[in-house]
Amino acid sequence: MKMFVVLFAVVAAAAAGSPGYGPTPAVRAAAAAAAPLPLVRILESESHSDDQGGYGFRFLSEDDIERQEQSADGTVTGSYSYRAPDGRLISVRYVANALGFRAENDALPTPVPTEYPTPQVPSTEATPSVRTVQQYSAPAERPAVRQPAVEYEPVYSYRAVSQ
Repeated sequence: MKMFVVLFAVVAAAAAGSPGYGPTPAVRAAAAAAAPLPLVRILESESHSDDQGGYGFRFLSEDDIERQEQSADGTVTGSYSYRAPDGRLISVRYVANALGFRAENDALPTPVPTEYPTPQVPSTEATPSVRTVQQYSAPAERPAVRQPAVEYEPVYSYRAVSQ
């Protein structure tokens, strides 16, 4: 029983002294000093679901964010829109099904063309003004030079071994 009490005391002391996970005190102080985010009201909201797994929802907030999505037969379609900082309305439409997720919008990049150069994208390769030619020529053969053989004479030295 004494061993259990000692083990419990050691574990409790280690847990109390460990810093733990979470933000550092400086981060907590900065977060407390930061201004709270303004609350945005939802102006319109509707949703529905059915017994076959289909669903749909739509909402509109007072800061001009609108989102809608519906699903039926494993295909999800939807859209969302928001106001950009410059005041433009950005709208994105998407479909997700067995072929993957596909989004479309005028601001999104278009697929990479498969044939180059395309009429819309002129070739960026400049015509070289100097033509370089790389050639390789093998070095001339040298006559083989024979080195004289070195004579080797083994040297044996024996010494008597006492037994």
